[in-house]
Amino acid sequence: MGPNLSFLNFNTISPSVHILYLRYLHPLAKYPGPFFWTVSRIPFALSLQSGHLVHDTKRFHDQYGTIVRLAPNELSFIEPQAWYDIYGHRKKGHKEFMKNPIWTPPSPNGVHSLINAAEKDHPRMRKPLVPAFSSKALRDQEATVQIFKTPGDLGFGEPFNCLRDDKYHPWVSFLYGHLKDGALRASVRFYPWVSSLLFAFVPKSAYKAAHDHFAMSCEKLRRRMALKTNRRDFLSYILRENSDKGMTIPELEATSALLIVAGSESTSTMLTATTNYLVRSPWKLTKLTNEIRSTFSDESEITMGAVEHLPYLRAVLQEGMRMAPPVPSQIPRIVPPEGDIVCGNSLPGNTFVGVPQFAAYRYAPFFVYPNEFLPERWLPDDSPLNNRSDEDPTFNSRSFSADTKNIVQPFSVGPRNCIGMNLAYAEMRLIFARLLYNFNLELPRKAEDEETFKFENQKTFALWERQPCMVEIRKR
Repeated sequence: MGPNLSFLNFNTISPSVHILYLRYLHPLAKYPGPFFWTVSRIPFALSLQSGHLVHDTKRFHDQYGTIVRLAPNELSFIEPQAWYDIYGHRKKGHKEFMKNPIWTPPSPNGVHSLINAAEKDHPRMRKPLVPAFSSKALRDQEATVQIFKTPGDLGFGEPFNCLRDDKYHPWVSFLYGHLKDGALRASVRFYPWVSSLLFAFVPKSAYKAAHDHFAMSCEKLRRRMALKTNRRDFLSYILRENSDKGMTIPELEATSALLIVAGSESTSTMLTATTNYLVRSPWKLTKLTNEIRSTFSDESEITMGAVEHLPYLRAVLQEGMRMAPPVPSQIPRIVPPEGDIVCGNSLPGNTFVGVPQFAAYRYAPFFVYPNEFLPERWLPDDSPLNNRSDEDPTFNSRSFSADTKNIVQPFSVGPRNCIGMNLAYAEMRLIFARLLYNFNLELPRKAEDEETFKFENQKTFALWERQPCMVEIRKR
């Protein structure tokens, strides 16, 4: 009987010992976090699958501080220095923190896109695209940007025609399903030893959406490559590099799908979120509308160059980025195998790390009124626009001087920062300027018991789920 009892005790104690090790003796044990998350990856995976990971992460940072242990081998940082330690240009003798392969598998053709490329390949793949997003290239493409045909027209020489047809192009529909299914598949990859079994329970639609999106990307790419034209678009710059200095055809296929995600999702998210905050803050909306209509006497005057000089529009977009960043979650990276330092903390190799933007941008020690939409925080102290209304909390021109604004990096930093930042800002400024020049916006009338839609309350699957945001629009 003794040996049998010993066997039972061994199997009963071993999991307990493992849990105690993870919680109290693991190299990351000194970092705070919720108990079950620090001893198992399961709570993280379930939160990701349910669409609550972004909000759970914010809740934990509010509770534990600027460094939180989200899983046995994962730390979340919301200190400004973390941007540069994790994503920035590396000093001599320090390797790049690579993208986490759990989140960045190869494309269906077996190769990585520009965004997921290996360190040795990324500079080669990025270089041909840099001129496509320069200030000069954007000026050359202003006519296309003005009629809102990006990214289809700029990327592949043909628009999606969503406005003309009054419905989503199938590619856009594929995109939304693809992102959600991608989060589901990522949660399964955390368990490689049983992933083949777990993948059997992943709906076939999750694979179909990914393959359909990729197939449509390749089809558009082939049509554009066969198109004989002198017009400048993204691919015209890439195709000029037809040597080993440019991208291979498989890399082009993988990257063409990326151009749609990067070129449409981020901008449309910002436009939707910021519009939602404006109609919920009528005084801010009125102030922005007045700035636009007092600056331009005719719509033809609204150009890329002209809208750059609207201070309140700039502040509104910056505050929209803070309140609802297009990428609200972490951009996951891995500490090099030999280990490295993040925010003064020496971390063991292969630790998962990242900066969760939604949590960082609403952290109370960093911002006055962190959950309030206050574009005034981005204005100079002496700005005549730095006034408040009765709907605002109490503040004055110096209230926001101590805000930690350098934590807000919606386009990331370092060698892999978003190459399309200038295009995104140009699109958003033009769209808001022309929209508010021509139309009056307000919240739609609703029943007494109907709750106002709040963009930030949506679920997230790496990116925002994007529920309909209803707005009443009237011609001025």
